[in-house]
Amino acid sequence: MKKLLLSIAILLVTAGLAAPSAMARTVRGGAMSHRPSVEMLGPGHGPRVGKPMPPVGGRPVAMHYGMRFASRPAGVVVNFGGVSFIYNNGVYYSSIGREFEVVRPRVGMIVPSLPMGHSVMIRNGAKHYIHNGIIYSPMHRNGTVVFRIVGFI
Repeated sequence: MKKLLLSIAILLVTAGLAAPSAMARTVRGGAMSHRPSVEMLGPGHGPRVGKPMPPVGGRPVAMHYGMRFASRPAGVVVNFGGVSFIYNNGVYYSSIGREFEVVRPRVGMIVPSLPMGHSVMIRNGAKHYIHNGIIYSPMHRNGTVVFRIVGFI
């Protein structure tokens, strides 16, 4: 039932993509063409998936931008634009003094794996992945598949 509700929510959010965005525009001869259809394939369709974040105090924690933690969260360091971020299963942290704050990632950041529970979206014949409103595009780097953030829903 939860998966069905998630799929419906994703479809509703995707339907909101009908408004032109930088990612959705296709230019031909200087004019914007109609946007192609978007196909959602559901969660779990993707090459590499990150490990789920461990629960805190035995309960899963819903992360929100602005949340701060006194100790360094687990994850990999992603450097982008001269700033170091920590990435863990779709959550991005930035160091603020001695604390770590949950932050919105930046377009162009590259992460080594997809978050658990992502969905697949086909646009213009290319596969993109969506998780928590972040759109990822797969790319090859040094013989492995990594994922670049290309936009937000």
